[in-house]
Amino acid sequence: MTTAHKEFAVESYELGVLDYLLKPFSFERFLKAINKALHKINRRPANFDDKPADDFIFLKADKKVYKIDLEDILYAEATGDYVKVITLEGQYTANITLKKLLEELPANLFMRVHKSYLISANKIKFFEGNYIKVGQTDIPIGAAYREEIFARLKEKNGK
Repeated sequence: MTTAHKEFAVESYELGVLDYLLKPFSFERFLKAINKALHKINRRPANFDDKPADDFIFLKADKKVYKIDLEDILYAEATGDYVKVITLEGQYTANITLKKLLEELPANLFMRVHKSYLISANKIKFFEGNYIKVGQTDIPIGAAYREEIFARLKEKNGK
């Protein structure tokens, strides 16, 4: 909901409004509300057979907002206060946490595999030792994530 009347905010949430934007609002605040709505639409139990409601996300990087197709995302890597999102077309560096990015992505398509990495489950080529091959890159598997990764992959294969 967008409005210039702050006095209706509490009532709006009682009516199930997802977000309340008080005019004037910044583009960054608007984008946050859009991503919140997309996340709510895409939120489902982690099941590889689910289809996301949308096949893209918006990502603010380099003072621009990019529309990135989910099928183009290979992986994302945390680097300090930023996340590098590596796609088939290139890479984008965004001021977002890996946790927040993962919340905006459909759980059935993406998984955290390391404290500094998340990957597209559809882009896994193979496992070797403590690494997952995604595209041309070896992504380390964190010990804390190993059990969940293999459980999800077994679930996908129906075993």
